[in-house]
Amino acid sequence: MPGLRLVELKEAGKAIPEKSPKRLEKEIVEVRELKSKISTMTADEYFEKHPELKKKFDDEIRNDYWGY
Repeated sequence: MPGLRLVELKEAGKAIPEKSPKRLEKEIVEVRELKSKISTMTADEYFEKHPELKKKFDDEIRNDYWGY
């Protein structure tokens, strides 16, 4: 059975597109920036970078959906 698992992992790896080095560098910079600011960041600051989440939360509040 270990051989089957290896084949599954190889096939799963094919489904994940490789990211370019420039894209990875950009993601690293974004994560480091977020990590350095996370303890003092306000929700408004976060939502400026992620407007789709702001819309989602606003819709949930408007519809009186509190996650339960």
